[in-house]
Amino acid sequence: MNFRTRRRPDDVELNFVPLIDVLVVLLIFLMVTTSFSRLGQLKVELPQAASDATAPTDNTIELAISAAGEYAVGQETLAADNVVGLTAALRRAASGRKEPVLVLSVDRNTPHERVIAAMTAAREAGLEHLTFAVETAGKTP
Repeated sequence: MNFRTRRRPDDVELNFVPLIDVLVVLLIFLMVTTSFSRLGQLKVELPQAASDATAPTDNTIELAISAAGEYAVGQETLAADNVVGLTAALRRAASGRKEPVLVLSVDRNTPHERVIAAMTAAREAGLEHLTFAVETAGKTP
C-alpha cells in the first residue's frame, strides 16, 4: 500500500524581480525624456515700446491693416485685398520719394496672413525700409 499523498507537480512561480527591473528602467527613461522636452519649449514675452512717439515725416508711407484684413495706404482704402493690388498702391505712394519708410499699423486681431501679404507687397514694390507702429506703454492711441 502506498500511503503517500500525491504531490502536484511543481507549482509555477512568477518571479517579479525582472518585471520590477524593467519598470524601473522605463520610469527612469520617462523622467529623463520629460525633463528634456521642457527645455525645448520657448517662453516668449512680447516687448513694449519705450520710445517717444515721433511725428511722421514726409518720407513715410502709412499702411493700416484692420482686424478684418482690410488695407489702407495713407487715407486711401483699398478695394482689392490681394498682393498685386496692394503692391500697385504702395508703388503709387512711393513714387517720387527717396528711400521711403513703410510704417505698418496693424490691429492686434489681424490675421497673420494679412501682415505677411503686406510685407510681400512692400518687397515687390521696392520698399526696403519697414517698421511697425506700436502703442507706447501706458498710453492709448
